[in-house]
Amino acid sequence: MSDAIGTAPPPAEARRGMGALTLSLRGMRRDLRAADVRALFVALALAVAASTMIGFFLDRLERGLERQAGQMLGGDLVLEQARPFEDVLRQTLREAGLTLSEQVGMVSMASHEDAFQPTSLKVIDDNYPLYGEVHVDRGAGVELLSRGPAPGEAWLAPRLAQLLEVELGDRVQVGQTRLEVTALVEREPDQSGGFANFNPRLMMHQADIEASGLVQPGSRIEFSLLARGAPSEVDAVLPRLRGLTADGVEVRDVRRDRPQLGNALSRAEQYLSLAGLAAVLLAGVAVAMATRRYVERHLDTAALLRCFGAPSVN
Repeated sequence: MSDAIGTAPPPAEARRGMGALTLSLRGMRRDLRAADVRALFVALALAVAASTMIGFFLDRLERGLERQAGQMLGGDLVLEQARPFEDVLRQTLREAGLTLSEQVGMVSMASHEDAFQPTSLKVIDDNYPLYGEVHVDRGAGVELLSRGPAPGEAWLAPRLAQLLEVELGDRVQVGQTRLEVTALVEREPDQSGGFANFNPRLMMHQADIEASGLVQPGSRIEFSLLARGAPSEVDAVLPRLRGLTADGVEVRDVRRDRPQLGNALSRAEQYLSLAGLAAVLLAGVAVAMATRRYVERHLDTAALLRCFGAPSVN
C-alpha cells in the first residue's frame, strides 16, 4: 500500500498539469477563430487539392486521348497481313484479356441492274466496332449504332448509293451474292486513308463473305485483327507477338502508330505540372506568412507565461 501511495503524483503537480491542459485547449479554441490560422489551413488544403487534381486530370486526359486514338485506329492493337490469321494468335490475345474483332478489306465490284461501281469492301464481325459508333441513315435521320450490318445486309456510302442509283430496300450484287441495302454510312469510327479507300465504302457481314466467292487464291485482300484492352495488357502481349507473327505482318498500337498522342500528353503534363508547382509554391508562401503572424501574435503571451513560471514545455 505504501508503494502505491508513494508512486501517485502530488496533488499540486496534478493540478498544474490540468491547468496547463485547460489553458492550452482554450488557446487552441481561440486560435481556430483567428484569420491567420484559417489562412494556414486554407493554404494547406489548396496545396493538397492542387496536387491531387493535377494527377486526376492528367489521368483522365490520357484516357480520353487514348480512346480517341483507339477510335481512329480501330483498336488499341491492330495486326494486318495478306492471309487469314492463325487460331493460336487469336488465343494468345484472348488469354491476355483483349477483346478481338476481325475485318477483311479489299477492292471489289458492286452492281445494281445496269450500274457497276468499284467499291472499297469492308467485311466486319459481330464485335465491330471496338470503339465509337457508326453514323448511319436508315431513313429516319442519322443514327449512332454500336454495330455493323447484320448478315444479308449491306451498308453503302451515300456516294456509292448515288452512283449505283439504289435506295434503301434495294439489293446490290457483291460477287456471287445479293445483299439488301439497309443503311447509308455517313461516318465510320475507324475510317482511314489509303489507295483502297479512295473508292466509296460498302460494308457487309463476314457471314456473307463465303457465299460471295470473293476470297480466292491470288485475291488482293487485307486481313485485320483488332484488339481492345488496357494499356498494360497491350504492353504485356506485344513481346509475345514477335514469335507468333510471320514476315509481312504489320503490328500497330495506339502509342507507336500515333506518336503525336505521346507528344500531346508530354506537353500537357509539363504545363499542368508547372501550374501545380506554382500553386504549391504560392500555398507555401501563404503557410509561411500565416505561421509568422501566428508566432508574432503569441510572443507576448509566451513571455508573460514564462514570467509566471510556466515551464518551456508548456
